[in-house]
Amino acid sequence: MRDDSTSKQHQNRHRWVLFLIIAVVLGFGFYLGPILLESTPPTLELSGVEGGKTYRGHLTVNISASDERPGLGSLTVQIDGDSPQPLEVVAAKHGEITWTLDTALLADGAHHVLVTATDKSLRKNTTQQQLKFVVDNTPPQLQIPPESRRAGQGRTLAIFAQTDEPVSVLTGEIFNRQISFHSVNSTTLYRSLIGIGVTHATKEYPLTLKATDLIGNTTQQTFPIEIVKTVFKRGGYIVLSPAKKKIMMDKSKSREDNAKRGIAYAKANKESMQLWEGKFIRATEGRLTSPFGKYREYNTGVRRHHLGTDIANDTGTPIYASNHGIVTLAERLHIYGNAIVISHGQGVSTSYNHLSEIRVQIGDRVQKGKLIGLMGATGQVTGPHLHWGMVINGVAVAPEEWTERDFSGLEK
Repeated sequence: MRDDSTSKQHQNRHRWVLFLIIAVVLGFGFYLGPILLESTPPTLELSGVEGGKTYRGHLTVNISASDERPGLGSLTVQIDGDSPQPLEVVAAKHGEITWTLDTALLADGAHHVLVTATDKSLRKNTTQQQLKFVVDNTPPQLQIPPESRRAGQGRTLAIFAQTDEPVSVLTGEIFNRQISFHSVNSTTLYRSLIGIGVTHATKEYPLTLKATDLIGNTTQQTFPIEIVKTVFKRGGYIVLSPAKKKIMMDKSKSREDNAKRGIAYAKANKESMQLWEGKFIRATEGRLTSPFGKYREYNTGVRRHHLGTDIANDTGTPIYASNHGIVTLAERLHIYGNAIVISHGQGVSTSYNHLSEIRVQIGDRVQKGKLIGLMGATGQVTGPHLHWGMVINGVAVAPEEWTERDFSGLEK
C-alpha cells in the first residue's frame, strides 16, 4: 500500500511539472509569438516634400510610422545611399517625427532620401519609402554683353541681360531710378530700353541688377554703363508768324500739349507686350530738313535741341505707321498741330505731328506701313512737313536709329 501511494505521488508530481512546463511554454508563446512569428511590416508615410520638386535652404520631412505588434524597433534615413542615420523612436507603436535636412550640405542637383521603418520581431520586418528631389542653393548669374553697355546722347540704351537660368524677378537701377526688364523670346534673355537725353552727362554710370530665380535664390551684380557724347548739328533760325509766336510763348499752351502727350506716352509704359516687329520704317517720303538733336534758335529767343526728325514734302503726302502698335493720341494740339502718338509697347512710342489730316482714332490697332494721316502745316511750323518723333520711357531719342537697328534682340 505504501508503494502504491508513493507511486501515485510521483505521478501527480510529474503531472504538475508537465502542466507547469506547458503553461510556461504557452505563456512564452503568447508573449513571444508576435516577436518570433510576426510577418506584417510597419506602416510608413512621408509628407512635407513633393517628389521631383526643387528646394533650397532647409527641407523638412514629416515621418509617420506605426506597428501594432510587436511595435516599432527603429527608424533610419539614408541620403543618396550613404550610411543610415538612426532617428529616435519615442512611442512604442506609433511615431510622428519631423526630420530636417540642411540642403546647403548637398551639391546642387538631384538627390534622394530613403526612410526605413523596422519592427521588433526577429524577422525584422521593414517598410521603406523614398523621396526624390532637386537641390538649388546657387543664385542666378548675370551677364551683359559689351555692346549693351554703351550709348550716345539722344540714342537708345538697350540693355540685354543674360541669365544662366530662368528668373522670376529681374530689376535694375541706373541714373538713380528703377528700370524694368522684359523677357525676349527666351527664358534667359531679358531687355530694358532706356532713352538717353540729348544733354545727358557723358560719363560712366553703375548699373545694379537684382535677380531672383524660380526657387528664391537672389543675386545682385553691378556693371559699368558708359554714356558718350553725340555731336549734333547746330544752326538754323526759325521765324514764326506773330500769331504762332504768341502761341509758342504762351506756356499754358505748351503745358497743355505736353500733358496730353505725356498721358499718351505713359500708355506705352503700361503695355508690357512688345507690339513692334523688326526694324521701324521711315514714316514718309520727302526731304530731311532738320535731323534729330539739331540745336536751333527761334525768333522767340528760344534756343534748344530739335527733339524729332523733320521731313518736308507737299501737303497731303501720305504718313505711315513706323511699326505695329496702338494709337494713344489722335487730336489737334496747339504747338504740334494735328498729332498722332502710337504705342509700340514696353515704353516705346512714335509721334507724327503737323498733319493736315488724321486717319486713325485712339485705340486703333495699326500695322507697320498703314496709312495714318497726311502731311500738313498745322501747329507751330513755317511750311508743310512731318515732325517724326520717338520716345523711349519718357525720353525723346533719334527715330532714325530704330530704322537702322532691330532692338528686338541681341545683334549678331
